[in-house]
Order: sequence, then structure tokens, then C-alpha cells
Amino acid sequence: MAIVTRVLASLFLLSGILSCDPSAKDEKGDGTTSKAVFVYDLTQPAETYILPKELKEISGVAYFGENQLICVQDEKGEVFVYDVSQQKITQQHRFGPDDDYEGIEKIDDEIYVLRSDGTLFNFKLGNKETREIATTLPGKNDVEGLTYDFATKRLWLAVKEASKKAAKDNDKVIFSFDLKSRRVFTERELKEKQFQQVGFKGKDWQDFKPSDIASHPQTGELFLLSSAGHRLVIFSPQGVAIKNIALDPKQFRQPEGICFTPDGTLYISSEGDGKEGYILKFNPLSEKTL
Repeated sequence: MAIVTRVLASLFLLSGILSCDPSAKDEKGDGTTSKAVFVYDLTQPAETYILPKELKEISGVAYFGENQLICVQDEKGEVFVYDVSQQKITQQHRFGPDDDYEGIEKIDDEIYVLRSDGTLFNFKLGNKETREIATTLPGKNDVEGLTYDFATKRLWLAVKEASKKAAKDNDKVIFSFDLKSRRVFTERELKEKQFQQVGFKGKDWQDFKPSDIASHPQTGELFLLSSAGHRLVIFSPQGVAIKNIALDPKQFRQPEGICFTPDGTLYISSEGDGKEGYILKFNPLSEKTL
């Protein structure tokens, strides 16, 4: 039944309906509206959650359970379960030493945290044992994004700054990591020309440095977020760029984390940048409002 639901959702979202997305600056090189349906209004969050001081520097967010998100911040080897209905931290778990942690994902009852050098930390909440997993990415990379891809059943890692061994010229790169074989794969090589087709101009390409990544649980579309340059680029399951959205810096102060709930609700977290960290919630628009 889950497979059927996903297929139907994919057919709907990739149909020929024109998007009436009112979010800021949907850009396309030829000035026309994209035919990809975008079912979120990023100018109108359903909720804004101001986070406690422990999450001022929130760097990653993932779905944990009903009304619950699990978060990591980039200076502490600790994860936090944040209950959106109660608007407070309900659980904390120390998994490692203080370091530069950037991404987080939950698969079944396992938690994975990404360090900026590509190393993964795996544990169960409440269990003192932590496994450190070397992904052996080529060269020295600055890695910030982590998601689970349902189609390949691998963790995907989005690279903010790639080594010369990992990417040619100024290409961006996304790796995948197979948890069973412990092998790393180059999943996507993103080239400037592809981004130009969805409206990137001038410095947009140089400014785009992925800070997180999320796979839509129903459509398989890939959402690539960049705090630098304030951008959200969406790719089809086949890897084609289909949507380029400029994010309002006043609303998205320093967007570092993105995730979905199983029903498609979207959450984007922002670091404090001198103020409190916060999370914005976006409900998918109904068919009637598209």
C-alpha cells in the first residue's frame, strides 16, 4: 500500500498542472513559470518555533516521530528531541565529543549524525554505545547535508565545499553511502549549466553551497538547501533540476536544516546568527489551492 501511495503522489506532483507557488522569486532562465508543481508557500509558514538556547546553533533537523523532530547543533556532540506540540526539548542524548556536526537522520530506531569531514556517528537514543563510521570520501571535503534516499536505501551526503578529487572544475557533488556494504558512491555531479536552466545567473552558482538535503518521502524529489545565497533547488527523482527558489533572508536568516514528515509536512531550521535559532513549518497546499 505504501508503494502505491508513493507512486500516485509522484504522478500527481509531476503532472502537467502549472504551479501557482507564491513563494519568493521562483526563477527560470527564460522568464516563464516552471511546470513542476511546488506544493508549499514559503512566504507563509504554518508555525514558527523559537528554540531554546541549547539549539541556538542548530545545524540539522530530522523527523523523529509524531510531533517530534530530532536536532543537532554544530558545536556539541549531543542530539535533542524537540516536541513541536509542546514547543520544548523533551529528550537529550550525548553521543560524542564536541565537534563540528552538520546533519542528522533517523532510520527506524537508529540515529545518524554527520560530522563536517564526512564521518558518521551511529547510535540509538538512550544507548551509550556510539559507532563511528568512516565514509572515506575522496579528498578533504566540507560536508553539511544528510538524508535517507528511499529508492536507493542509502544515506546521501551533500557537500558544501568539495575537494578536487571529488569534483571537477566548480561542480557540486552529492555522495551516497551504502550502510550494508560501507561503500561510498558519487550519486550526483551537479554542473553549472544545469542550474542555469532553472535561472541561476552571475554569482548564484558560486554562492550556492549546500547546507542540507532532504528526500521527499512521497515523490522522491530531492530538496537541496543552501544557506549561502539563500536558495532552495529541487530535483526530480531522475536528478533533473526543476525548481529554483530564492529564499527571503529576513524570513530564512541562516537556513541550515531541512526535513519532511511522512505526510509531506516540510520543516526548515535556521541558526540564530546572534539571535535564537528557530524552525519554520510548511504544510503542503491542498489540490484546491494549487
